[in-house]
Amino acid sequence: MPSTTQPKTSAMTEFQPPPEPIPDYVTACLEYVRRALKVELDFTPETLPLLDHYAAISRATIRERPELKPLITRAAGSYFGELVRARLSGFWKVPTINVHDWAICSNVVFMWFNPIGTAYDAVFSGTEHDGPRSMLRVAPEDHEFLAQRLAALPPLPEDEYFSFSTRFEVLEVATEALRARLIDGGYEDTEFGEEDYQAGLATR
Repeated sequence: MPSTTQPKTSAMTEFQPPPEPIPDYVTACLEYVRRALKVELDFTPETLPLLDHYAAISRATIRERPELKPLITRAAGSYFGELVRARLSGFWKVPTINVHDWAICSNVVFMWFNPIGTAYDAVFSGTEHDGPRSMLRVAPEDHEFLAQRLAALPPLPEDEYFSFSTRFEVLEVATEALRARLIDGGYEDTEFGEEDYQAGLATR
């Protein structure tokens, strides 16, 4: 494993509250979904279809009031990022106010993605938008390995491809595959921290 992606050996980092302004956006998402759907999001993957439904109905809202696009996508993306962070073990990187710089980074494998970009994809049902890119980022030596693993997943209907639910399933599969690869390489007691991601995030 190259030194640029070699993790340190240590206990897993204690779960920390998210950085500003994530909490306010998460609170906003909970309120938006509560008002629109009369249901409560509970930070479980099982209720991600509710967030998907909210993303779908938000398309009409944004067409009528485009000024709401940044708020809706940041709120939904922040909620999704918090769910992923808690469920799959990770941390936020919010180095600037520019959402293109934001990321959720995994503690257990070397992988990161922009959850605000995921929200843009879900709201616009595709990648034709001006939001951040949402693809999974991994070390160069893991690109082909992960691509092959994800290519083996069953095909999806087009309307599900960019959903939060599907993205979470992909993140689960990717984390399990990359973690198994680490263990096979003798890195089972490793953890990735902020310094491990500095170079990768700088070249996003």
